[in-house]
Parts: sequence; C-alpha cells; structure tokens
Amino acid sequence: MQAVVVDRQIGRDHAVRAAARRKANPYSVVERYTQSVRKAILHARTESLDRNQSIITVADLLAGLCEQEDTRAERIGELKDNAQYLRWFAGLPLLPRPEPAPVTDEKAARCELDSEARRALAFAVMEADLDHEHWIDSDHLLRGLLRFPNRAQFAILKTELNLRTARLASFDDRDRYAPEEQPQITLMETFFQKHIRQWAPPLLSAVCYLYILLQSMGLRLIPVVR
Repeated sequence: MQAVVVDRQIGRDHAVRAAARRKANPYSVVERYTQSVRKAILHARTESLDRNQSIITVADLLAGLCEQEDTRAERIGELKDNAQYLRWFAGLPLLPRPEPAPVTDEKAARCELDSEARRALAFAVMEADLDHEHWIDSDHLLRGLLRFPNRAQFAILKTELNLRTARLASFDDRDRYAPEEQPQITLMETFFQKHIRQWAPPLLSAVCYLYILLQSMGLRLIPVVR
C-alpha cells in the first residue's frame, strides 16, 4: 500500500516537473519521450526505491524496459522472456522482488538518475536522431544502454544482442509496427526551432556589435573623405 502511495506521489511530482520544463523550454528533449520510455523511467525509479536506494542506475533502466510488454525494446530484445536472466547479470534481485523497504517522501523526491543513466538517455537521443525520428522510443533507450560499457550492456550482450543487431532490428520493427505516437511538429521544424533559440541571441549581439563598429569607422572616415 505504501509503495502504491509513493508511486502516485512520484507520478504527481513528475507531472509537475514536466509542466515546468514545458513552460521553460517547449522544445525540451524530455518532451520527445514516448510513453514507453516514460514508463520505463518510472519503473526504474520504483525499482531503485524498492531497494532503498536514492539513485537510478542503468540496471534500473533495463529493469524498467523489462516491465513492459509489446514495446519496440521488448520485441527486439525479448526482454520479458529474458527478464530473470537480465536481472541476474545486471546485479538486481531476481523476481519476485523482496518486500520493498519503507520509503519516505524525502527519499522519493531525491531519487535521481546517476551519471551512467543520464549518459544512456543522452545516447538514446543520439540514436533517435540517427534514425531521423522525432520521438525517442524504447528501442532507442535500449540502444543507448548498448552504446558504452556498463552493467546493463553486459547483461544485454549475454542475450547475443549487440548495438548493430539492435539497430537493424529497430528498422525492421518500424516497418512492421506503427509508431506509438505522432509528433505534432516535424523533426526539421524541431531542429530549426531548437537552433534558432540557441543561436539567435549571440548572432543578434554580433550584428549589433558589427553595426556599432561600422558606425564608429564611418564617423572617422567622413572627415577624411570630405
């Protein structure tokens, strides 16, 4: 019961933070996550809290992907069938999980991604961009875990799935199954909006500086020309 209450509180906190991010930056990368990726991160947080931990690791992200059925990552890596195997190699408790430890609201609020988990999510963004996809799907997160040495990568490689085969399987899966969601704006529009927001202020400053410089040079040259 306590775990359910904490999960609901986490969901509300996540929604509040997401709304704040949307207001601050409507083109945030987080807004490109599909529901399966969001659920994987939420499951990963629960996995960490059940072990009385305050950080989300790459192993927790892998466990979060294993919790869901009929996602791209699950189909590509057969994650549901290999869940016990993957958890064992990733160093997580086997299913069924032990009785979760009591979790305080303070600890739940402080539960954050560690450096490897953030790196995996950054690689997931790169994998989505490599596919020219707007949405960052569960297969991109799976491939992000395979991009660098870590416990989750070690576990996935034991199932004879590597980065190259995962990319090929992603392409095949997209041919067979429609995407979960359709973006409201195209990838090219997102690209231009992102870079306009990034480069417009310094370019405007450079133009103003150049204008002032030319004006000062013009004022000096006018007496000479006359």
